[in-house]
Amino acid sequence: MRPEDLKQQRILFGCLNWGSGHVARSISLIRQLVDQGNMVFLLCNKEQQAVFEQYVNRVTFISEEGFQFRFRGDGNFFREMSRNAWGFRNAVRAEKRTTSRLVSELNIECIVSDHRYGLYSRRIPSYFVTHQVFLPPKSGRLAQVIHRKWMKHFSGIWIMDRSENRLAGILSSPIENSIYIGFRSRFSASTTEKVAGRIVAIVSGPEPYAEQLFHEAVELMNEKDGERFIVAPRIYADIDPSITVLNSWKASDSVIAGAETIISRNGYSTLMDLEILGTPNRILIPTPGQLEQEYLAVICKL
Repeated sequence: MRPEDLKQQRILFGCLNWGSGHVARSISLIRQLVDQGNMVFLLCNKEQQAVFEQYVNRVTFISEEGFQFRFRGDGNFFREMSRNAWGFRNAVRAEKRTTSRLVSELNIECIVSDHRYGLYSRRIPSYFVTHQVFLPPKSGRLAQVIHRKWMKHFSGIWIMDRSENRLAGILSSPIENSIYIGFRSRFSASTTEKVAGRIVAIVSGPEPYAEQLFHEAVELMNEKDGERFIVAPRIYADIDPSITVLNSWKASDSVIAGAETIISRNGYSTLMDLEILGTPNRILIPTPGQLEQEYLAVICKL
């Protein structure tokens, strides 16, 4: 079953609490499901809800904090993930219990999970949304085995990529019960005229890596002329007053769409946005030690 086949159903939807990329790419999918006459119950924390409320309506929010990833910012993601592994495993188990309860209480008929391993039910169709069917090289055999094992709990895999000339390379290679659903972005194919000299830095990702990117972006922007904007959850340091800081997603969309140059991490959701927008100049900075972004940087020739 494809997203367009889901109509007039009670759907439980949730996305991973890892930076903002999963929220960003889920917006268009949620809109589509609502427009097709589905009743969508959106499981999310307060930060995710604050973003979703700017873009989607006719949904029912269910407050659920989810797992809080904690990072030290040392650039060694093997150690970073190892420190989170036990807590994450317990969170997946708790998520299964929460899902079972909600399916019964809300008469849920279908589940759509953007990379939340515990958000499924064996009683109803459950779909796992990802671009990362295979983990990046150097992730380790054990991580690959666990990832594939957990995905097998779902009725099907919806891959956010195209079947040919895949943006995610080997990460989005197909497997049994998988289908490609194309790129997903809150932006539409942009006809917005690019503003000459406009440079926009998008600060995202888990802390403290977001703060590190903020400082890198400011240094790069200090070398540029023209309109300069930073889209960030907060201001981490004093900056040149000629740089405009935006912290509202919706308010920043038109600024991003008209940018001639974007500075950002090269998370997959950002890459999909840039493909849709056709941004001509891209300064993409992988999160230090983040294997997926390092791999995407290689195949995108950053």
